[in-house]
Amino acid sequence: MPHKINTIILDDEPSAIENLESMLSFYDYINVVQTSSSFNHLWHYLQSHADQVDLLFLDILLHNENGLDIAKMINANYPNIKIIFSTSEASYALDAYETSPIDYITKPINAVRLQKALTKIRQTDKHHILKSNDVKIGIKNKNMIEMINIDSIKSIKKELRHVKLLLTDDSKITTTETINALFLKLKPYGFVMVTRSIIIPIHDITAIDYNSSTQRYSIRLRSKLQLQPISQAKIKDIKSDLAAFDWII
Repeated sequence: MPHKINTIILDDEPSAIENLESMLSFYDYINVVQTSSSFNHLWHYLQSHADQVDLLFLDILLHNENGLDIAKMINANYPNIKIIFSTSEASYALDAYETSPIDYITKPINAVRLQKALTKIRQTDKHHILKSNDVKIGIKNKNMIEMINIDSIKSIKKELRHVKLLLTDDSKITTTETINALFLKLKPYGFVMVTRSIIIPIHDITAIDYNSSTQRYSIRLRSKLQLQPISQAKIKDIKSDLAAFDWII
């Protein structure tokens, strides 16, 4: 990214665009180059200016359009553009994080919360943080190291003395590394240790249920992996890990 972060805003509420643009004007490193209330208009702009755009503020509930679908299209066609969701609906956070946004902030936008989101984009620029689909991890397997894409990891499970990785193609890799060592490697890329023997990617979580009779929590996953009920002490650790990715639970 250049020193100035070239920014576009897509929102179907003119007042929301005006408010956000006003708030962004206090940051001299943010350069708003385009605002739009229509994705068609924005898409036409990107076809000739995408290489000059660094950041998109994107609403989710647009008139006749879905911001999540738009984010997927942006990621597929213009992966250099980072996304910050700005929406009045907090309930879409789980689905939104599948698109690997820089952040997810709710309206009305709080100045402190906005500053935190902008700090993230600057840190991403400064440290050249890779998205997980660009990253491979070396897995020790006997006398070799096998390189696999982080995005291909479905879960990691300790079974007796062995640690096994289940991949998205349902293949398995057994490693000689400890599950704690793998967690430290993968935590920055959005993985959580939900029990002492299981690691999962946070984008796989769809819900966390509380059973008042047993006073334990159950985590539901898109992958349908069945997890044992989780204690209140352990759920605090999980919430702490999720908070690092701005999940508010």
